[in-house]
Amino acid sequence: MYQILVVDDEQMIRMGIKRALPWNTLAIDTVYTAASGKEALEMLQEHHPQIMLTDIYMSEMTGIELIDAAKKIVPQLRIIVLTGYDRFDYARECLRLHVEDFLLKPIDEEVLRESIFRQVQALDAQQQAEKPAQLRASGLQEQMELEKQLRALVRRDLTAQETEEFCRKNHFDPAQSLQAAVLVPGLYTDKQDTDGFRAIMVRNICISMVDRQGKGVTFADSDGTIVLVFFLGENAESGVEQASALTSVLGDDFDTTPRIVLGSCETGFANLYISYNDARLMLQDEKTEFCSIVQMAPDKKRETLFQDVYTELKNIMCANVGDTDKVMKAYATFCKAAVSYNLSAANTRRCCLEIASSVYFSYITQMSVENGENLNALAQSLTHAARAESCEMTRMYLSKLLEQQSQNVHDLVSIARRYIDEHLEEDLSVANIAASLFVTPNYFSRLFKRVTGEGCNEYIVRRRIKKAKSLLETTSLKTGRIALMVGYRDTNYFSLAFKKHTGKSPTQYRDESRQPAK
Repeated sequence: MYQILVVDDEQMIRMGIKRALPWNTLAIDTVYTAASGKEALEMLQEHHPQIMLTDIYMSEMTGIELIDAAKKIVPQLRIIVLTGYDRFDYARECLRLHVEDFLLKPIDEEVLRESIFRQVQALDAQQQAEKPAQLRASGLQEQMELEKQLRALVRRDLTAQETEEFCRKNHFDPAQSLQAAVLVPGLYTDKQDTDGFRAIMVRNICISMVDRQGKGVTFADSDGTIVLVFFLGENAESGVEQASALTSVLGDDFDTTPRIVLGSCETGFANLYISYNDARLMLQDEKTEFCSIVQMAPDKKRETLFQDVYTELKNIMCANVGDTDKVMKAYATFCKAAVSYNLSAANTRRCCLEIASSVYFSYITQMSVENGENLNALAQSLTHAARAESCEMTRMYLSKLLEQQSQNVHDLVSIARRYIDEHLEEDLSVANIAASLFVTPNYFSRLFKRVTGEGCNEYIVRRRIKKAKSLLETTSLKTGRIALMVGYRDTNYFSLAFKKHTGKSPTQYRDESRQPAK
């Protein structure tokens, strides 16, 4: 229930309004009255009502002066002005002070009731919108505390008892198998990114891909470097697989190849510092590395080198089933490697069948379909094939398999764009959009980038900023309210994003958009 303050120096009008309207049906349980601006300010100081109904022309203090002072006491106060003076300068001042309604006396009771009802609806909507923001603020505080504890863990500042308490508080298994991964700073330390917006975006994507999926945790170490802790286990993806999926999404959004350095696999949060330190040491020496994922490894023999190349290429193919050209290009590289490393016919057959099986599995998993090319037929064909024959038969199998999904690609992206445009106020991410389309985040991210030419997160931000610009141009809503309407729970982050895309703060943009054209 809400409170309203009625201000008018004519007692008959004050009491008439107080007695005439069905306040309970309007969700208002208390009606205060004031005979002057001075008395009204005292009421505002003491009771903080949510709505004020005031006359413009009063003896001690004008309604305009009262509104200006009232806004400083109750910034979110919703104001309805009643006046018997049909003057443009009054209306203009009311607009400047963001008055919600401007009504001329004598006022019809039903018109007044409808105006008050609209203010109540707006207050209800504001309360609903603020609930996620309050939860988000709580979540941000928890994230900050989590990161603080993780920094202490990798510095070995926590005792064994404190480490156990950290795990208990955050519902982590103290004996969790884990692997630290350091995101090479080049992706998010652009010299032009003076306000840190790019780094914030990278961290948000990491959190949505890892933390919110229950696959690990993300934090920034003492140097500001983004660190991920991948959770490992019998039923979990390996650190390489998780890093590959993450670099794929980041690469699509930022048009560059991100690089991740993986530390050693360890057991227990008490040993997280070992994996972290391994990764940091390799980060100092990774300058000449070519692979996007850098791992610890001793000197390798020729067979081991091929196995690494083969695994990397197979992972690329599985991660890009939505992009036929990339899959076939990676497969062609595999065929060349098989020749360069003089792979035996038997090993070639084994590798070809593994590639076909892996790509097929990724295809039916990421596309949520169950039909596909018959693997049994390929396996039988490969039984006694020579190296070149095996490569050619597998190439034909992959080409035919991937042709089946090309027809549905544009429809999927169109649905995704429509979903984004209709849910801008919600907590959108690649992961939850992909889930709504029954495809994997990695597949959806690559598909969206290939069809639209921009990353999905980039598209979300662009659409949010476009809607925010429209609201700033056409309404008097406060910046915080607009931020919530376009999906930003943190007003400061919204202002940062808005300035990044327009070169102006929301307030500057609104002021300039309302200046008369010269």
